[in-house]
Amino acid sequence: MSEEDITGVFTFFDKNNSGTITGADAGNALRTLGKAPSEEQLKELVGGKSKIDLSAFREMVQKADDPTFDEVSEAFATFDTNSNGYIQLKELLNLMKNLGEGLPQDVLDKLSVLAEPDADQLVNYRRLVDIIMKDL
Repeated sequence: MSEEDITGVFTFFDKNNSGTITGADAGNALRTLGKAPSEEQLKELVGGKSKIDLSAFREMVQKADDPTFDEVSEAFATFDTNSNGYIQLKELLNLMKNLGEGLPQDVLDKLSVLAEPDADQLVNYRRLVDIIMKDL
């Protein structure tokens, strides 16, 4: 991930332009960058600070755990209502648009191509996770 990504996410969460983010926002900011710190690791990274500046946030990004293939697959499996390894493309896009901060339409459009749905518009989410994880 680039310095631009880190700075952009930090700036997004710096809602009052103070040059700091809250300890509570740090976890969401890290997750936005694709990190997957446990609650325990997050407490350790924040270290009880109420405010975190960009320099401290950069250090947190370097130390925070990346998600594993199994963790990401489990997250998608939650929405696999038939337990067959597939999710409807429409459902996948709806989730990505409406959960958390949500993805913008241009990213959703790219995701629908990347997901390679079959003729029934089903997405093999394990294959999608494999593709996504290669970019992390």
